Amino acid sequence: MLNRLVYVSNASAFFREEELLEILKVSRRNNERDGLSGLMVFHEGRFFQIIEGEMDAVMRCFNRIMRDGRHDDLVMIETGQVEERSFGQWRMAYQDAQSMPKDMRHAVFSIYDMIPPDSDERGDVASVRTRVRDFLASFDTLKMSG
Repeated sequence: MLNRLVYVSNASAFFREEELLEILKVSRRNNERDGLSGLMVFHEGRFFQIIEGEMDAVMRCFNRIMRDGRHDDLVMIETGQVEERSFGQWRMAYQDAQSMPKDMRHAVFSIYDMIPPDSDERGDVASVRTRVRDFLASFDTLKMSG
């Protein structure tokens, strides 16, 4: 049965943005091995991730993330069974895909490409697109209230 898990976390004091390329490499390798797909966004010091796959594989991935010292204040937003994947391949939002090696650029897209409601990178399932939109909108809300 296919499952989806969504979480948010803050980057810890130990995290450096230069590590994103390595995170992408390791994540792509692990996700291919484990049959996972999803989306990971890193923006303004926060992670937002959607993990899709068989429940055991999803939970193994999530357990690795919970033990990763680069995350603080990790909060699971939702988890449960789903009928279809929203993301057929692993993707990571990133602001400067051009600085990445050419063979990895197809796996990233600008965070600003996610904002239009009809963007393919936001996923095929309406509820998932809403989660991504809400995550991104929260930054504007925080800036306006801060």
